[in-house]
Amino acid sequence: MSSVRPEAGVEETMRRRESAEPREEISAPRTVAGIVRSFSEGRAKPRAKEQEVLDVATAYFLKHGYQGASINAMARSSGISKESIYRYFSSKKQLFEAVIGRELIEYQKTVERLDAASKTIELRDALLMIAETVLGVITTERTLALRRLVFEEATRSPDVGQHYFRIGPEQGLGVIERVFAAHGLKTELPFTVLSRHFLALISWKLMLERECAVSDAPTKAEIRQWVESVVDDYIKAFLRPS
Repeated sequence: MSSVRPEAGVEETMRRRESAEPREEISAPRTVAGIVRSFSEGRAKPRAKEQEVLDVATAYFLKHGYQGASINAMARSSGISKESIYRYFSSKKQLFEAVIGRELIEYQKTVERLDAASKTIELRDALLMIAETVLGVITTERTLALRRLVFEEATRSPDVGQHYFRIGPEQGLGVIERVFAAHGLKTELPFTVLSRHFLALISWKLMLERECAVSDAPTKAEIRQWVESVVDDYIKAFLRPS
């Protein structure tokens, strides 16, 4: 009777299959900043297999956190071999940075769409659109979990948190500033200050309640009701269209 375990035969088959597949050279810089820059410029877009690895890793990090995750456990639970993971990512940190980088790219695309659309409509409508879009993203369970991952890792790798801030909050503030500039406002406050006040007012209550598990993710109708009230109060308090 053979002493070879059935699992060993499966693992050997998987290894042979992996080795038979053509190796793809990954030339994109493996930092969060490099990943976002390369993907957003259309260079080094994730291959299909790499996307699959990132999908698995994202779900695993969200469930277990960064410190609680391991490549071995990730591979066992997903059915993807370690060889497939290490083909694209040399370490857990590199894999985590790619996960965050891909998520930031999607957020960046949302911000760019807002930037293009918000300059051509009335000021109130533009602020409503920005507020609804931002809250529709940041109050979801997925985004909250990703933020926690970023903040946790930022204590060890500040560049992760810094790049998240530049792609997320900082770009969002830039969109609001450009909306104010495009609508020719008369105000004693700089647009940078007005933008910070606006983003704080629309997000503080809902985000605090979500982070403290006080409430579930708001519906679109609830978000709309909230932002209409805040935007109208904000305009009365801070803005005088010319």
